Amino acid sequence: MRFHTFAILSALSFAIFSIVVIFSWRLDKTISEEVVAGKIVWQQYNCVSCHTIFGHGGYVGKDLTSIASEMTIKEMEEFFSSPSLIPPHKKVFHQSLRKREVEAIYSYFEFLSTIPTLGWPPVPVEIEGEDKP
Repeated sequence: MRFHTFAILSALSFAIFSIVVIFSWRLDKTISEEVVAGKIVWQQYNCVSCHTIFGHGGYVGKDLTSIASEMTIKEMEEFFSSPSLIPPHKKVFHQSLRKREVEAIYSYFEFLSTIPTLGWPPVPVEIEGEDKP
């Protein structure tokens, strides 16, 4: 009896899984070539070694999950055309990018901003009476 119940539940689970897989193939894949190019720029320059996206990556730099809503493409072009010093260093500058690379990575950031993050990254909460470092 137990095996019979197990077999029925397994077959039902497999059928549901198969239906979900079949219908997922029909979903539109709307990732543009520009977004893919931006992801490639992100990988080529190893941005993840310092920056995070969705909380994954390095923790030295800013979380860039929602940077497209905080910065315009013009501001990003200005930043990458004359990169600033990386604190606390006195001689280490942020990498510069060509205009085409900035356009691509900005498209990537715009795409990331369309993904629901449910409030990520969290906003730090200040506690009264707590000493600041």
